[in-house]
Amino acid sequence: MRRIRLTQENHQEVIESAIQVLKSGDLIIYPTETCYGVGADATHEKAIAKLLAYKTKRNDKPISVAVTDAKMASKYIHINSTARNIYDNFLPGPITVVSRSKGKLAKGVESIMGTQGIRIPDYPLVLELLKQYKKPITSTSANASYKKTPYTIADILRNTTKKQQSMIGLIIDAGRLPKRKPSTVVDATNDTLAIVREGSMQLKGSHIFNAYSLDDTQRFVKTLTTKFKNDIGKRGVVFLLQGNLGAGKTHFTKFLATELGVKHTVVSPTFLICREYPGKFNRRKVMLQHIDTYRFYDAKEMDELHPTTLFQAPNVVVIEWANKVHDYITRFLRNAVVVKIVITVTGEHARSFAYSIHTSKKA
Repeated sequence: MRRIRLTQENHQEVIESAIQVLKSGDLIIYPTETCYGVGADATHEKAIAKLLAYKTKRNDKPISVAVTDAKMASKYIHINSTARNIYDNFLPGPITVVSRSKGKLAKGVESIMGTQGIRIPDYPLVLELLKQYKKPITSTSANASYKKTPYTIADILRNTTKKQQSMIGLIIDAGRLPKRKPSTVVDATNDTLAIVREGSMQLKGSHIFNAYSLDDTQRFVKTLTTKFKNDIGKRGVVFLLQGNLGAGKTHFTKFLATELGVKHTVVSPTFLICREYPGKFNRRKVMLQHIDTYRFYDAKEMDELHPTTLFQAPNVVVIEWANKVHDYITRFLRNAVVVKIVITVTGEHARSFAYSIHTSKKA
């Protein structure tokens, strides 16, 4: 593992060293405008396998990649008008744009849905590296999964094992980086842009619940349902969930199903759009409607679920990736209890829930 201190004079030396490491299938640690990232050749199968081993516990989470510009991106993803607007007006910068993949990157890079996150970093060294290497490299933070976001090389070395460190061929040390938030992630797979980075849904008057285990999450769901227990089964109750892949939206729904007396096993509705589960709450019959909008191309696909009646009693509706349909369904929610929740991953089983409850006067 070689470590080079980045200076104003040695950029080309650093780039040449990084290219050698990337070609060999090893990993590089490099600075960006957000934090230190770990880079691998996104077209190199063995390099990506090594990256996944380094990150650990990815649970099928996709990996964003960095490119030089929209032209380079178009070799690997389909750029529609929604994505084009972001590329033309907001990049380079700390934004990851999710588009439909062309399937040309190494296995394990794109999402299981066939989408790919693309970044154009606003960091001169990285852009020049990409121009000279002429291939995309991974753009994911250099910490192992659930570990501290790295703003210094020490952050990385203190929170990785010797085995993980042995996978690194080169560390580009730019010193302490400014503490900035991770890139905003936008879904541009359809005509309506959706912000999907955790914490993106704005919650006025929100409350925070910190769960440090799955048991804590279950207690949170139980406590939350007691706040409007008199409404469940008598009027529509709607949970709008937002959070990254693996944040725990389906776990939340499973715990909610338990509170609602659902006997069936709750599974992700990704490939069916909606799953229904009958239950009973306080002697009142209820129907849990579990909806996943991740694969929606257009918010109007909600029309297939008949929104004029969907959000009425006895239905309790859970919508994952709610930002994708929020604006479209708002008009149907006037008489419902609406619970907005943003789930942030803070540890392997730890989550932070930012939530707000909106209840109309009319019952």
